[in-house]
Amino acid sequence: MLEKSTKNKLAKIYIPPMAGVTDLVFRRLIRYVLGSYSQHVRLSTEMISSKGILYQTNPARMRLSDDEKEKVIIQLFGHEPATMATAAKIAENAGAAGIDINMGCPVPKIVNGKDGAALMKEPCLAEEIVREVKKSVKIPVSVKTRLGWNEQNKNIIDFALKLQDAGISSLTLHGRTRAQSYTGTADWDYIAKVNNALDIPVFANGDINSAEKAKMALEQTACHGVAIARACIGNPWIILQTVKHLLAETYEEISHREKLETALIHIELAYEDKGEKGIQALKRHLSKYVSGLEGAAHWRQALATAENYLTMTNTLKQAIQTI
Repeated sequence: MLEKSTKNKLAKIYIPPMAGVTDLVFRRLIRYVLGSYSQHVRLSTEMISSKGILYQTNPARMRLSDDEKEKVIIQLFGHEPATMATAAKIAENAGAAGIDINMGCPVPKIVNGKDGAALMKEPCLAEEIVREVKKSVKIPVSVKTRLGWNEQNKNIIDFALKLQDAGISSLTLHGRTRAQSYTGTADWDYIAKVNNALDIPVFANGDINSAEKAKMALEQTACHGVAIARACIGNPWIILQTVKHLLAETYEEISHREKLETALIHIELAYEDKGEKGIQALKRHLSKYVSGLEGAAHWRQALATAENYLTMTNTLKQAIQTI
């Protein structure tokens, strides 16, 4: 159950980094939907390359609005301790509330560069990275990772203990191996074993796609909190519903009209922030907003082929009129 106040405590729900999803616009939308319940949720940037920070190859990913400073976590990936430490210091100076180190991304272009989940194969290096980052910043340092490289190499307990000894403040654990990527079923029982072995807060991640599932995961793993990722794409209300459910408050299902009206707000925020470029990046979200709507396939296709802000907003307004 959530505490009524999370002052001086980690929030119970974490929205971890997702490439092309957890940008400044999406974080604004989440805060808009949550309102006063925002205190219960940890927000993060997209995953950012430590080298990219040093060479400023994608500064937009680290961009925090004034009201986000000292509230939003910046997640870094990389495998060079000194580079990671320098990037972490830059992130801290930019206003990060904490540094999350990615040691779980399964994407080939990340692991082939020895980053992400590849660090699970080099626990001593992973530990060194944490120690160097810890020395460079005063803000909390956390890690997001998986159960292991594959079924034959589930080394997460020993791995997590090393990271705990190195000084991480919390661990977000996806209940799959790197080999599984996002297939199969997340192993909440294994997450429970890891949580039992550690003294720091653990966030359970994987297959949490409803408020009820979030509560089940907390009960089954006894973790401090849950991380909800892909399920909130085009469905920001899952976060609000989860908060209310864990607070033992009632919540209502969201009507199709409210979903589409929120999608319009999402479009407005994106257009205001990035113009037409921001609109094209929204299509992944918009296909989810129309799910379950009568004629969803038609509206999904219309939104996918919309070439600009005006066409996209008009399409959504037409969809609203059919409800």
